[in-house]
Amino acid sequence: MSASNKPQHAKGFTLLELMVTIIIVVILGALAIPSMTTMMLKHRVQDAATDMFTTLFKARSEALRRVENVKARSTNVSADWTGGWQLIDTASKVLDEHQPTQRMTITPTPANLVTITYNASGRVACAPSACATGPKFEFTVSNGSYACTYTVSVDPTGRPYETSRRGSGTDAATGGGVPSC
Repeated sequence: MSASNKPQHAKGFTLLELMVTIIIVVILGALAIPSMTTMMLKHRVQDAATDMFTTLFKARSEALRRVENVKARSTNVSADWTGGWQLIDTASKVLDEHQPTQRMTITPTPANLVTITYNASGRVACAPSACATGPKFEFTVSNGSYACTYTVSVDPTGRPYETSRRGSGTDAATGGGVPSC
C-alpha cells in the first residue's frame, strides 16, 4: 500500500473511556470532600485563634514599647468577639483590626469580657477575680463527629498562650506556637 492509501487511526478518547474517567473522578471527589471540609474548618478556627494570640502578644508589646495602656477589644463593643476585634491605644487610635470570624463560636472567660487592657508594665489590668487566672477565649468549630477547640489564654503576667483540644477532650499541644487538633 502506498502512504496515501493507509487507513487513518482516530486520535482521542472514545465516549466509553471518557465516561469511565469521569465516574472515577466523581467517586474520588466524593471520598475527598468530607476530609476537605474538616480540614477547612480546622484551619479556619486555627487561624482565628492564632490571630487572637497575635493581637494579645502585640498589645502587650505595644504597651511595653509605648509605656502606656493598650487595649484589645471586641469590635462590637460587646462580649461577642465573633464580630472581630481591635487593638487600640489610649487615644482610641486603632493599631490593628481583625475581621469577623465565620462558622465558629468564641467564648470569652469571663463571659462579659469586652476589653483586655495591658498596662505599661505588660501586665493585664483587670478586676482581682479575673487577674487570678487571666482572660481566656475558646474558639470552637464542629462538623458532625469532628470537633476542635483552640484556647487562647493570658496568664497573670500578661503572656498569651494557645492550646487545642480534640473532640476526645484531650489537649493536643501547649505553648505559644500553633497547636493542632
